[in-house]
Amino acid sequence: MRSHRPHRSHGPRGPRRPARPRRPLALAAGLVGAALVLAAAPPPARACGPDFPIELLGQRPTTIAELEDGVFLELAGALVPAPTARYRVVDDRGEVDPAGESAIERALYATGAEAFHAGDHAAAERAFTQLLALPPALRRHRSTWAAYSLGRLRAGADAIAAYRHVRELVAAGFLDEGGLAASSLGQEARLHDDLVVTVRLYAEQAAHGHAAGATSLLLVARDAVEREAEGALVADPVGRRLLATYLRARGGELTAAQRARLWAALLGPAPDPAPTGADLPAAGADLLAAAAYRDGDLALARRLARRADDTRLARRVRAKLAVVDGDRAAAAALLASIDDGGDGGDAPRVCGERAILAARDDRFVEAMAHAWAMRAHHPDVLYLAERVLTIDELIAFVAALPPADPGRDGRWRVDPMTLRQLLGRRLLRAGRADEAIPYLAPPHRRAAVAYAGALARGRRAADPLDRAEGLYEASLLARRHGLELLGTAHAPDWEHHDARYDVGAYLPAEDPGPWRTPAEVARVAASAPAWSGRYHYRHVASALAEEAADLLPTTSQAFAATLCWSARHVRYVDEDRVEALWDRYIDEGPAVDFAPSFGHECPAPDFARLRAARPRPPAPAWQLVLVVLLAGAAATALARHLRPPRGAARP
Repeated sequence: MRSHRPHRSHGPRGPRRPARPRRPLALAAGLVGAALVLAAAPPPARACGPDFPIELLGQRPTTIAELEDGVFLELAGALVPAPTARYRVVDDRGEVDPAGESAIERALYATGAEAFHAGDHAAAERAFTQLLALPPALRRHRSTWAAYSLGRLRAGADAIAAYRHVRELVAAGFLDEGGLAASSLGQEARLHDDLVVTVRLYAEQAAHGHAAGATSLLLVARDAVEREAEGALVADPVGRRLLATYLRARGGELTAAQRARLWAALLGPAPDPAPTGADLPAAGADLLAAAAYRDGDLALARRLARRADDTRLARRVRAKLAVVDGDRAAAAALLASIDDGGDGGDAPRVCGERAILAARDDRFVEAMAHAWAMRAHHPDVLYLAERVLTIDELIAFVAALPPADPGRDGRWRVDPMTLRQLLGRRLLRAGRADEAIPYLAPPHRRAAVAYAGALARGRRAADPLDRAEGLYEASLLARRHGLELLGTAHAPDWEHHDARYDVGAYLPAEDPGPWRTPAEVARVAASAPAWSGRYHYRHVASALAEEAADLLPTTSQAFAATLCWSARHVRYVDEDRVEALWDRYIDEGPAVDFAPSFGHECPAPDFARLRAARPRPPAPAWQLVLVVLLAGAAATALARHLRPPRGAARP
């Protein structure tokens, strides 16, 4: 009996009943096994709300220094080269009823399935054999099913031959709706006594994307280490890579003795390794270099990285070591040589590391480009766009983007439209309203035009009362539409998450040390919002309302009302400011009937009453001169009229 316990990837012990033709349950047990393996690991920590990604730029020392272990079930698919033509892989969540199959192949397969489930294996084998003897044109759909079922009926070499026949049929062009060719690799693997052959078959199955192959490899590696039987695998290149993958990705489940024994077996017996690392084995050296780097053995990591093939992982290890040596240029070049800008595997992490290196050299637009390539980590994109790039740099970056990217972006991801609206709000905060409007979403443009107009009136009107009224109107718009017009996509407002989640501080608590330059610090300070707290636009609204109050007579109802609105805008957000506004109202304002509800229920300021009550301004000097002249002319005319005519008798 074989000592290893590979994953069972076959399903029930026979073909399906003919009443409901389906594909065999080739993956059911595989999925169950994978679930059990994953269930043994602790669940990932999640925030309350969406599963927010890590801010790589917010944890620069950690991001640039650490090399993630990777996921064994993903890494196992790369133990052998990817096949040029991948077999179809399906799960067991739906029925498969081949369309277009001939009546005779359907009937023969149904007969065999019926006999199998009745326990008449001889009759089942005859039916499946007859099906495979049909002319090829009459059995294009069910040939793989029949061959696979024969493998389940037979044992030993005959079963192995049947499973290989499944793959031969697929290579010859027969259809494989049930994904049985990929499953047959795992089925055959279970039948071999040679552990190396078993591992190679499971590795091929995993390379086709079959989950059962990766799970079986994990169980084989774990069993071999537990039994101290890893020697058979060390001698084989694929087996060595399997053990190296296990050490890298699942090393935490090993005891210290197991880890030491596995390292010794993989490195070999050389007592005095040559400095070049030429004595070390090449197969799996990149995986071992990553494990050594993770464990802090930099000398061993260097030797293994020099010995390793020029793989993506080897370059990543070399880049990490270059950073340790202070050679950022070499690290950037190595990362550039492997970055494909994709979403899978370590691609987002590589993009993040490139962004960190670019920012460290004050190449902020380049950092933004790298962050954009990994925008699944959207907080980094938002941080660079909101705080680090200048507005003009961001305008140029946005102009170069396509109008939309619907295939890549989801609910919490950043797409070009997200970046355009971020730019619009940033322009509006900077007072560049005319430029901002086209970038905002159409539903918000009318409010933006009204806000910009009210603010312009509040800043430029000649009459102080008109300025106060404009500022008050702008404060109401900033409060009611502040998130859409002024909110920051990143902290403090997190407009990108509809302001429903406080994801974190703008500058993370972790000290970035030498990884944030004075130039970046200066840019962050220059782009800071008006208030550092959450819902900063409410503070903007409060400041505008108080600015309006500054222009009004302190004895007026409008003065008290604008102070009341100023407090109301920041109620429950900045209670210290509410208290200060209340004190100002008590010290300067009039005693009006809304004092008890100050900051809660506020009346509209009565600007009309102020206009009507204020004294008329004195007439201009030219008007007084004109009045005097007119009065003089009138007096002269009257005097002439009353003067008696010449020659009249005097009294």
